[in-house]
Amino acid sequence: MSVPPIEILGVRSGNGKVHVEVAMSRDFNAKLNDFLRKKGFFAFGRQAEGMALLVKYGLFSERPEADEGREWLAKTGPKYASLRFKTHEYYTQNFSIAMGLRLHLQENKSLKQLLREKGLGKYVTEDEWDGWDDRRIDEFYRRYVFTR
Repeated sequence: MSVPPIEILGVRSGNGKVHVEVAMSRDFNAKLNDFLRKKGFFAFGRQAEGMALLVKYGLFSERPEADEGREWLAKTGPKYASLRFKTHEYYTQNFSIAMGLRLHLQENKSLKQLLREKGLGKYVTEDEWDGWDDRRIDEFYRRYVFTR
């Protein structure tokens, strides 16, 4: 009889949240940690945030358009090799930016508030991202962090 990779030990509600206690096999835990490491959550010391986002989005998002794009790239062969390399480079940069986006936006907001408190509000500019909410940031996570 094989041991399931993950098992729910208990579920309790409190403070408007549901708390789930899980047990996982060592193998599954190693794979989970490897996945979070590849996505950069260990590097930033944000393993808990990575697990929460993983539960929210799942390991893989269903994106048929990504599969179609990969098929097209496979068919084009070496003709577009440099374009594929450049695309991957941009994707990697976007991934890095998305990983720190929430933190940097909060820092930006705090610095603007500090300027206003010090009477230097005339130097504060209104930017496009000032109105971004969690949904907008989650969109970047879905696009650049939690993809196949």
